[in-house]
Amino acid sequence: MTFLGILAGVLILGLIMVIHELGHFLAGRALGFKIEQFSIFMGPVLFEREKNGIRYNIKALPLGASVSFAGEESEIEGQGKADYEPDDPGLFENKPKWQRAIVIAMGPFLNFVTALLVFVILFTAQGAVVPRIGRVREETLLYSSSIETGDRITRLNGMRVTSPLDLSIAEMGHGEDEAWVIEYVKADGSRHQETLEPQKAPPRPMLGITYSEGEDGSYTIVSVHADADQGEAGFMQGDQVLTLAGIPFGETEAVTQAILESEGQPLSSEIIRKGKKMELVVTPFMLEADMPLGIVLTLSKRAGDILSQGIQYPISIFRTTVRGLGMLFAGKIGFRDSFAGPITIVSMAADTVTGGRSLADIASSLATLLGLLSVAIGFTNLLPIP
Repeated sequence: MTFLGILAGVLILGLIMVIHELGHFLAGRALGFKIEQFSIFMGPVLFEREKNGIRYNIKALPLGASVSFAGEESEIEGQGKADYEPDDPGLFENKPKWQRAIVIAMGPFLNFVTALLVFVILFTAQGAVVPRIGRVREETLLYSSSIETGDRITRLNGMRVTSPLDLSIAEMGHGEDEAWVIEYVKADGSRHQETLEPQKAPPRPMLGITYSEGEDGSYTIVSVHADADQGEAGFMQGDQVLTLAGIPFGETEAVTQAILESEGQPLSSEIIRKGKKMELVVTPFMLEADMPLGIVLTLSKRAGDILSQGIQYPISIFRTTVRGLGMLFAGKIGFRDSFAGPITIVSMAADTVTGGRSLADIASSLATLLGLLSVAIGFTNLLPIP
């Protein structure tokens, strides 16, 4: 992680927390709560001003924010606990419960509003992917069904679909031998349901490797199929693949086409093994795989779709977070996988900045991260976790 990447992560997290605390502050002011201090960031005070009895300050470390309400347990840094009349109506503890609830809820609410605005702006610039079929590809389960281009998917395997995120989560939870149950709406408004049983795709030439993509754009082999060329003469776990048939391995479509056109004939591959660059000759072999479902969604630039997805996407993130919490309690995932702490968030942003992409792509990814984390942190703050 570079310094710039870490700084981007810290600033995103800091911005989210400032917006969150601003929600508490604005609600408190509107409802007549006595507020002692509103702080942006943490650490030593760089700038401070007092107005209408409230101390406003900016601190040195760009992470977090805080609001101090009169009557709370905490003391103001450097000032100690203020003295108030016990029956002062402006004290936090003397306010009606419904007003206190509004103040507490307004922080997460403003995070959700931030996410909505971020996604509307992003989708206005880039277009919004909507859960409508964009095209039906051959050699997919969808190709042999009654589902057509333009049909709108409403549920997949019983899970409601209002955004691409819902669809991805439903696909991730699908069992290998389970049927796909798709509910969809035709252009004329008629509703349909179709069940697609899993099938095997026709055998095709494949390398028989699985790999992971690194932050620097490298491709490292994770596992090698038992029928593939193995040992010193073939691919091995840990090899970093540079090229195949002279094509950079990152050019996925071109590499896939080269494998398909090889018809089982040997292909050259340049790799790095144990720090040394070397060239292999590998032979694709015929492998039978599961036929993909084949859902390709539509990219829309219509104002209605942009606004709809701007609203639906944060809702989908919220639903996904709730499902993750359910999986946590069911023991299917660990606590660290269900809640991203500050270090994880900073790391995610740093990886985005150092991914070696264009400035436009980086800005888009950081904005997406801001929207995602605004919902996640807003939701987390609604939970009864100290």
